[in-house]
Amino acid sequence: MSAVDFTEFVSRLATLSGKAILPFFRARHTTEDKSGGGVFDPVTEGDRAGEDVMRNLIKRTFPAHGILGEEFGSENADAEYVWVLDPIDGTRAFISGI
Repeated sequence: MSAVDFTEFVSRLATLSGKAILPFFRARHTTEDKSGGGVFDPVTEGDRAGEDVMRNLIKRTFPAHGILGEEFGSENADAEYVWVLDPIDGTRAFISGI
């Protein structure tokens, strides 16, 4: 895959995850605290939906690549290429509708 193709793929990832996340913005949704009793670390349905879409597309397109995601952990973490996913950078702001 060329650099141009790779850029197009990353753009597609962002677009698809945005479409998965947007319905949860400024809408009622479930928020969980994944801190395990430490500092509040929220995760929303939007976080999970965005990461799920990205994971599925990466797995279909690059099955040998690894994935390290904030919401669902790691898969194939020893792969030559590993994608690091944080679907909503700023979940607290997202929850607040900002």
